[in-house]
Amino acid sequence: MKQTALFLVIIFYVCALSAQNIPYNHNPDWESTPLGHIATGLGLADINGDGWKDIVAANGNDIQRQSLVVYYNNGDGTFPAEPSWSSSDIDYHGHCAVGDIDKDGWIDVAVSVYIGEAGFSEPGKVKVYYNTGGELESAPSFQSIEFYTFSCALGDADADGDLDLAVAASESYGDIWDYGKVFLNNDGEFNETPDWESSNLMGAMDVEFADMDKNGFLDLVFVGNNYPSSIFLADNSGVIDQDPDWQSSEALTYNNSLDIGFIWASAHPGFVTTGNNQLGGDGKVRLYDFHSSWPVNSYAAWSSPQGGYGSGIFLSDVNLDGNLDIIYGGWWEPVEIIMGTQYSFENNIAFATNTNSVVEAIQLADLGRENLVANTNFIPPLADQSHAIYLYTHHVIEKIISIHKNSILLSPEAYCYVPNKNWISFAEPASAPNDIYVIEFIHSPNPDMVITNWDSGKGNYIFYNTNVPIGMNEAELTNLDIDIFPNPAHEFLKIKSPYLIQSIRIVDRSGRVVTENFPQDVLADINIKDIEAGFYFAQIKIKNRVLTRKIVVY
Repeated sequence: MKQTALFLVIIFYVCALSAQNIPYNHNPDWESTPLGHIATGLGLADINGDGWKDIVAANGNDIQRQSLVVYYNNGDGTFPAEPSWSSSDIDYHGHCAVGDIDKDGWIDVAVSVYIGEAGFSEPGKVKVYYNTGGELESAPSFQSIEFYTFSCALGDADADGDLDLAVAASESYGDIWDYGKVFLNNDGEFNETPDWESSNLMGAMDVEFADMDKNGFLDLVFVGNNYPSSIFLADNSGVIDQDPDWQSSEALTYNNSLDIGFIWASAHPGFVTTGNNQLGGDGKVRLYDFHSSWPVNSYAAWSSPQGGYGSGIFLSDVNLDGNLDIIYGGWWEPVEIIMGTQYSFENNIAFATNTNSVVEAIQLADLGRENLVANTNFIPPLADQSHAIYLYTHHVIEKIISIHKNSILLSPEAYCYVPNKNWISFAEPASAPNDIYVIEFIHSPNPDMVITNWDSGKGNYIFYNTNVPIGMNEAELTNLDIDIFPNPAHEFLKIKSPYLIQSIRIVDRSGRVVTENFPQDVLADINIKDIEAGFYFAQIKIKNRVLTRKIVVY
């Protein structure tokens, strides 16, 4: 959210900015042609179905009515300088969210419209562009009733396995406060009016879904201006409270954006916000952590050493030390990185770009698919009803390959997720005494960084990850010809690969390792005489990638 007046901002840098193995250059490796675009919302997803992630940018902000655009990936991680697709309608677009709303296998785009056609005197709305076979519809087929909104998020609000739409609503310049809103998904469609609203007014600027209290259902986090940040928890039936269950203790907060992640070894996720001191406050980045308790109110557990006109923010393990780091930007400021520690974040800036653009949104993804890693999560039987399951990784989740429930492959109709988020929500609870879930997914330890800028004289940026590619690309990874025979097997099992097999683990359905081998050859002979009859998984490590295959022992 911005006024068009210019602000003088002093950019300061810290010594030794690149001392901690930050895998990004100080200057962008790609910049789009500006075209006068006031880029705000950002999504990274495969829109045209060619297997490569594209860049979705929502333009306009509160400055000029503009279009939603898509830059299609060239098929190698590079992009054209000008958009490949543009919507036919124009609006004062805020932030956007991407996901398969109607479950047809194609990624759709939801967009907040901050203010109406007449400007600040008229409210905006939220709308959805559905993907019709590899291209977004030219004009949105869903538009809500009118209200001011700068940001939206997709998540499963009612625990039925499809993506609902949450909206942060307010207009802080005019002191127009509103209620948090959720539009529930009905077979891929939404009602024009919200199905859920908070009981309290907010100056909400951003919203996200996460299972904050780890009861197996997704909750809502709102941050904004003039009001406390708030968390609305879902109860043990999946119903989200209308009254906030937690609020920040600071008297007045002035926040722009948020991101959510597991800080150090916390049992519950925490969230970070960027402060923006245009209307008040100190403009600092803050962390709210819930590792030790779940209070009704609490102050930030950490705040950055200085503040400013903060905007986009993203959590990622940049230097691969096992701790989440903060990547954030501001108005006429560089993109900066503060490193995570075992328990919090450092108090100095470890890295800053040479740019001074008006950063609006930050997203990470492996655009060239050079650093993809296959992984498998085993979810053992759960004691309580649970719909939302976390994939515990500090890395960007690129894609869900498959989900098996008790060795049966689940249809995508049975669950939903959002690209770049680390949760999966199921239509049916994972609560039966013997239910075992095996989730295969691809993540990237070395993603590229994409930035939208709303200063119209500058384009959007890509900072490519400079770490050396680690091996197979996605096509090789998913289509690798692994020969397992015999299967079912009785006493011995052979595994053959076109590449050197580094290790093989046989694990049962609870994830327990029953045997482990280190062949260092393309052919492995595994003795399974002592393994009880049943269904197992072979975790095969090749070129530092772990691939999972089902086996049966009789």
